Amino acid sequence: MKPEYEKIQNRPLHSFITKTVERPQRPTLKEAWHFHPEIEICVTLKSEGKRFVGNDISDYLINDVVIFGANLPHGFITEMESKQIVIQLQESFLGLEFLEKPETHIIKELFTKAKRGIQFHGKTQLKAKQFAKQLFQLTGFAKILKLLKLLNYLATSDECSFITNPSFQPDMRMNELKRIRVVYHYILENYQQKIALEEAAKLVSMTKSSFCRFLKKHTKKTFSEIVNSIRVNHACDLIMHSHKNISTIGYESGFNDISYFSRTFKNLTGKNPKVFMLEHRCKEAENTFMGGKQF
Repeated sequence: MKPEYEKIQNRPLHSFITKTVERPQRPTLKEAWHFHPEIEICVTLKSEGKRFVGNDISDYLINDVVIFGANLPHGFITEMESKQIVIQLQESFLGLEFLEKPETHIIKELFTKAKRGIQFHGKTQLKAKQFAKQLFQLTGFAKILKLLKLLNYLATSDECSFITNPSFQPDMRMNELKRIRVVYHYILENYQQKIALEEAAKLVSMTKSSFCRFLKKHTKKTFSEIVNSIRVNHACDLIMHSHKNISTIGYESGFNDISYFSRTFKNLTGKNPKVFMLEHRCKEAENTFMGGKQF
């Protein structure tokens, strides 16, 4: 299934859209994966889960701030209640020549870079969230000025990184996007059990060798690297949100060999599962102690 085209209805007397999107959950990629010609800034106020952008799968947390360029496929999935501020605008929202001016060219560069998706970090996240919230309190010219301040702030921030890898082509054909989406969906539905490269290749009507080349070209990862990344992410969630032992966590994350699980976990996180668990529980205990301490 290809990403769904989302028709965004322009609002009368407004040159861009600012809205709050709230959902009880959004657990499947099928209902999340979409694209549209509008540039989008998304600020996560509540929830955490998986973020799909182009050929990338990443975790996202509260305060996540991202910008997606025109027609860049994207979607967030989560089992949690979700609340996000979404700002959508055409590149020409202030006229075709506006971004050609010397003073606004930096915003045009931001829109160009956003074709690969950009994630912001650190203090930029909190400041951008503040700007986004203030947009709801303003109207008319003041609202336009606040948006321009937000765009300029994002354009000049050095606390940012591209979301998709360098191999991603913004003009990737719909057939290629369809195949990537099908592969991601198959892995997400089956990573906790035995998963077969041959089956994934068959789902996108490719031979095993062609499928491996296709994945490497568009994701810079092998099939097993993608699967292991998702499995380790799941293991991290279990370590942080359950009290299960390492062996149980490994098996429930799709690893049949605990030694291989430990090696893979360390390779991707820099720590073996036991150390990761110990550090997390020590930090949790410290936060509990500080929370109850009287000053």
